[in-house]
Amino acid sequence: MKAVSGRSIGRALRLAMLATVAAFAGAGADAAPAGQGQHATKIVLLGTKGGPTADPQRSEPASLLVVDGKPFLIDAGDGVARQLAKAGYAPPAVRNVFITHHHLDHTAGLEPFMALTWIGTGLQGKPRPQVDIYGPPATHALVGAALDYISVSERIFRSGIPGLPTAPGMFVAHDIDHDGAAYHDDLVTVTAARNTHFQHPSSGPDGKRDMSFAYRFETPAGSVVFTGDTGPSDAVTALAKGADVLVSEVYVPRPGPLAGGSGPAQTQLGKQLAEHMALEHLSPDEVGKMAARAGVKTVILTHIVGPNSPELTQTIEDGVHKSFKGRVIVGTDLLEFELPGKKGS
Repeated sequence: MKAVSGRSIGRALRLAMLATVAAFAGAGADAAPAGQGQHATKIVLLGTKGGPTADPQRSEPASLLVVDGKPFLIDAGDGVARQLAKAGYAPPAVRNVFITHHHLDHTAGLEPFMALTWIGTGLQGKPRPQVDIYGPPATHALVGAALDYISVSERIFRSGIPGLPTAPGMFVAHDIDHDGAAYHDDLVTVTAARNTHFQHPSSGPDGKRDMSFAYRFETPAGSVVFTGDTGPSDAVTALAKGADVLVSEVYVPRPGPLAGGSGPAQTQLGKQLAEHMALEHLSPDEVGKMAARAGVKTVILTHIVGPNSPELTQTIEDGVHKSFKGRVIVGTDLLEFELPGKKGS
């Protein structure tokens, strides 16, 4: 048997890694647009788990809106890069990210998404893409922290592959600190509305108050509103007026204490958590009332707390249908929904 040198093995491994990254980076990057005169918009629920916990059934909150083949990422919970791959989109295919708020269950996957975008395009030798990341105040700080994390691995990679581009400069943060227009291109117009998820004031490193937003996307095929995390909100109801689809969070209250333990500290923590869940999230009945007032056509539920079961699904559907008579879909990871489109679009 012919001996194989360690150098040959190392070279083979590097070539295999390059081939793997190249294939992964290209997946979904050149999605074909709809035919001329036609427009297609679909929603992909990448992660539907509510709350900062690991779950074997659901990934953490993230959604994809694909407009004429162009993907827009809404939130980046833990596992978002893998969920994108499962849905047929590599991280480098996404050039616009919208963060609703800076709770870690909505942002913990941002650094891996950024890192895989950087390495995926860099090892292909392609020009660096610009990825725009929009979100409430402190989005600049969040993106900067992610780049600091990436820099540790980047330093080591570039010592052996000096032609690899640097990650800084690829990712551009945009802080949104007001209601109204947030983004516009030739396919979508995005409007932000501050919701009621943050009722206790806190401030970021720049001194600006932390905010939580809902987003409305106007597309050629129809309008989609993502509530993000919110409690009952007149602003979100107004934002959703006449929307084709409302992608809403939902929380089903459960009996009993919400925090473990029995001492005074645990009791106080349980009360604080119960107040947060009651005031800063939406019950199925509250989702239904908001959807009915807004006159939306379809409600899709995500950010679901609790085990994935037929019983929970039925409870959510029944609660929303108390006030809302339109279509209700209780989301699961990788569920896809395509807008029917508009006549003459």
